[in-house]
Amino acid sequence: MARPLDTWTTTELVDAMTSTSERIPVLMKGAGPAIVPVVDRMVTTIENGGRIFLVGAGTSGRLGVLDASEVPPTFGDRDVFVAAMAGGDEALFAAREGAEDCGELGVQELDERSYSPRDFCVGIAASGITPFVWGALKHARELHGGTALISCRSGSNCPWADLVIEVDTGEEFIKGSTRLMAGTIEKMILNTLSTVTMVCLGRTYGNLMVSVVPSNKKLLARAASIVSTITGAPEPVAREKVTAVRDVRIAALMLGRNLTEEQARNRLSEFHNNFRRAYDG
Repeated sequence: MARPLDTWTTTELVDAMTSTSERIPVLMKGAGPAIVPVVDRMVTTIENGGRIFLVGAGTSGRLGVLDASEVPPTFGDRDVFVAAMAGGDEALFAAREGAEDCGELGVQELDERSYSPRDFCVGIAASGITPFVWGALKHARELHGGTALISCRSGSNCPWADLVIEVDTGEEFIKGSTRLMAGTIEKMILNTLSTVTMVCLGRTYGNLMVSVVPSNKKLLARAASIVSTITGAPEPVAREKVTAVRDVRIAALMLGRNLTEEQARNRLSEFHNNFRRAYDG
């Protein structure tokens, strides 16, 4: 009989747990074909003025909040990604796991954020069957919005999801603790969805983070370096321009295309914040 997990040595426990990470690349590669159409729908949604809702409970909900909160400082777009978590903001710090059992709460979360037919709802559920998530997806469908489900179990068969990303992560190192492998995969899928979507929308220039918000000294230095790389301007000149306009894209357009600030802002707006089109076009 195998020794009980709680009798293993520290080395044995660490080795066993870290070895589970070897499955992650295989699982993510397998998920690729299902991720592509979800990204395409997200891109279309944002281009048409809609928002991306990330809806989940427990760990899944917290990961949705994390991903949504990192979009504005990285890509500049505010209020485009909206997180809705079972139990509300309080559940971020203190578990309110019972909230996930109520589908009506999922409906309320969407209504409180004025979900519309232009929006796209991505449900995140390790089990694939969380009532809170299903309630939100059902309501989104009834409002004629798009829907997708991220599940870490096969066979969720959600009738309210237009698209499904299923990655069967199997039994967890601690049985039932979905903050482990399932949580890791969910985060990677969310990272992929949001990052690829924003790249497709022109919020980067190559792999340069041109939409970064220069809100502190570190980011200001990074912004100046990006502008210098794109335009060839000396870094002190780039830093001065970024400091003045507080926007990498505007600074680059001004220096690289010899535009006034007003002209640069109008040009970026004309191309719907797609920097490559604004700069190269």
